[in-house]
Parts: sequence; C-alpha cells; structure tokens
Amino acid sequence: MATIKQMRERPIKLKAIFVTAVSLVWIFGTIALGHIIMVIINKDYPDFKWTFGQIMAVTGFLCIAATKWMKQDGWQSFFGVIGGTFMWTAFEYGLIYGSERLGVSYAYNGSYPEYRLMEWTVGLLVMVCMYLMYQESVRCNLFCYLRKKLHLMRGVLATGKIDNYGPRTAFEYICTTWFFYVLLMLAYDEQIFGAHGKFTYMCFYCSFAVAFYLVYKILNYDKFGPNIRYAIPTVMIFWNDIEILAKWGMLKEPWVHINWPIMFAIFSGFCISTYLIYKDLKARRAAAEVIVQEDMTTI
Repeated sequence: MATIKQMRERPIKLKAIFVTAVSLVWIFGTIALGHIIMVIINKDYPDFKWTFGQIMAVTGFLCIAATKWMKQDGWQSFFGVIGGTFMWTAFEYGLIYGSERLGVSYAYNGSYPEYRLMEWTVGLLVMVCMYLMYQESVRCNLFCYLRKKLHLMRGVLATGKIDNYGPRTAFEYICTTWFFYVLLMLAYDEQIFGAHGKFTYMCFYCSFAVAFYLVYKILNYDKFGPNIRYAIPTVMIFWNDIEILAKWGMLKEPWVHINWPIMFAIFSGFCISTYLIYKDLKARRAAAEVIVQEDMTTI
C-alpha cells in the first residue's frame, strides 16, 4: 500500500471514492446480515441451528474452492469474503455447541456463553499471529510494518503476482474477525480490564481514529479487488466502536433487537453495493476478453 507521502503527491480519483464507498458498504452489510441471520435462526428456528451451521461450513468451503477457477482478483476477493463469512458463522455455531456441551453459562455482564469460550482461544490466536509475523511471504501491511520495525526481516519483502486471492481474503476475514472478538472479550472481562475500564476506552478511541485513517489509505485504489480486501480490516475496526457502544448501553444493535426499518436499509445497501460490484467486475472481464481477442488477431 502506498505511503501517506506518496498519496499526497497524486490526487484522489473520483472513481476511487466511489469504489471505496461501495466496498465499505458491502463489507458492513455482509457483517450485519451475518449477525441478523444468526439471531433469526437462533431465536425462531433453534432446532435448525446445528444443521444451518453445517450448511454454512460446506457452503463456505465451496465458495473458497470455487475461486481456483476465477481469473479476476475482484471475483476472487468477492467470493473469498463470502466464503470467509460462512466459515466464520460455522465456527460460531461450533462454539455455541461447545458451550452448551460444557455447560458454559452467561456472564453477569451479559456476555454470551460462546463468546466466553472464544475469549480463551487467545493462546491459539497468539500462535497464529506469531506464524504470520515470521512468515515473510505474508504481505499483510500490519505484519510487514512490524517485521520492519522489529528487525525480523531476513530477506527482501515477498513480491510477485498472486494467482488466487480467494483463500487469502477468506483467511483475512476470519482472522480479523477472530482477533477483534478476542480483543473485545478480554476488554470486557471484569477480572482483566472491564467494560468501563481504561483499556476499553482506549480501544474505542483508537478504533475510531484508525478506521478513518484506513479509509484515507484505501482511497489510493480504484478497483474492487484491493478495495474489498482492504475494506475488511477498516470495517472490522470501526465495528469495534459499535460493539463497545452497545456494551455501554448507548446503542441498541438493530441486528440483535431486529429493528426492521434499519434492517431494510442495511439489506438495501448490501444489495445495491453487490449489484455495483457485480456490474463493474463484469465490465472489466468483458474488456479483458476484448483485449485478448485483439492480441490474438495481431499475431
């Protein structure tokens, strides 16, 4: 990703603003709809939730596997997010099942049993982060920055074309969601920091500031492939503020309490952004095919 100095040297394109806005709305809608569907299934169809979790796991795997035959990084990223969302939903249902089997109860501050269980996956999360930190082929900007500042690089930064962004995007979505869930669960734990502790306030203000900084950074891109990928951490970080405000009782999450007017607005935004992404990627594919045909006629 370009540095702030490099971005200042070139103007932000109107197309980049449009693509960034659509990508952010689409990722936000994807996360919100995932919450809505889980709430509806758990409340209205409790006997179906285990089957639904299994369906999500299989469908997510198929979405990620299908990216092998996609040539555009935009489609790969698009289906990577969908697959990652389904796989994460299946993981949450696995935690719900595990918490029921183990008899994990609600916390006195209202935390769901599955999230209490998720909090203590922190050790596994640290091991995954350590692997990503030292694996120099991983091109995540955060880990590249940390490697550079901590002098962990033993060679040049990995470069070259990535043939399939689908699995990478799904992994990014899952790990980013997992990281911030664990972070918030640790923050809410009254025996560690507390929902109204200084650490939680720091998470709130830092998330708000960093989210806007990342929006500014992704304005450097005017294609849906990279925009979708970089919109994932941007929206996830902003989502921390929504979760914290709900924890403080200053906001009622519409996907938990099912506020239908807001649900309709979110669903409409998701559908419109999906159509705009589909339209743009389809046009790019047609343009690429025309270029290939022209090249073949000149041979």
